[in-house]
Amino acid sequence: PSATPVSSQYLGTLKVLEDKHVQKSSTEFGKADSLRAAVFQNWLKKKKGVLLELKRIEKEKAESLRNNTEEKEAVKREEAIASFEAWKKKKGREAKKLSERKKLEEIQRNKEAEQNEEKIEAAQKAFEKWKERKVEYLREQCRKEKQSERIQKKKEEELVAEKKRDSVSAVEKWNEKKKKYIKQKKAEKILERRKQEIQQAKKEEKNKRAVEEYERWLEKKERREQLEKKQKKLQAVHGDEAPSPWSPP
Repeated sequence: PSATPVSSQYLGTLKVLEDKHVQKSSTEFGKADSLRAAVFQNWLKKKKGVLLELKRIEKEKAESLRNNTEEKEAVKREEAIASFEAWKKKKGREAKKLSERKKLEEIQRNKEAEQNEEKIEAAQKAFEKWKERKVEYLREQCRKEKQSERIQKKKEEELVAEKKRDSVSAVEKWNEKKKKYIKQKKAEKILERRKQEIQQAKKEEKNKRAVEEYERWLEKKERREQLEKKQKKLQAVHGDEAPSPWSPP
């Protein structure tokens, strides 16, 4: 039944009839109204009964639903507890496995660390040996280089000394040649001077002889002229007399 509003001319009467006190004190209704009121009261009782039944059913349903919900929640709680216990056991097993795995990993890491330390120690020893060999090699190379430098320096010094000796010898030879050349030139100059002196002396001697010859020739000429003059004088004195076949120069 629904509680829809009813628009009727008896609505006011029905509303009044719902009140029991008003119903008892009312004497003005007719039979029709009384009948209607009786029907309404009967319907109202049934409605209340139906409503009560519905409320009871709804209450039972709510109770059943609540019980079901509680049961489901209890089941869920039990399942959750069981799942948690299973998860806890699983986690325990996993934690145990994890712990064992961590222990194994720790052992492995320690083993690797030991191996690494051994490798590092071996590498350090190898490096120290290599460094010693390298230092020895460098020392030997340095010694060889110094020895080579000393040899090279000695060779260079010997070469410089040899060049110096050659230079000194060349200078000495050149000085000797120069001295010889100067001496030769001096000798040549002396010879040339002597030659010139000889030539000058010869020239002077020649000139002297020429002068002497000229003087003798001049003297002869003068005597000849004197003789000719005497002869002419004699001729002039003697006349046509033949001259002597010989006459002194």
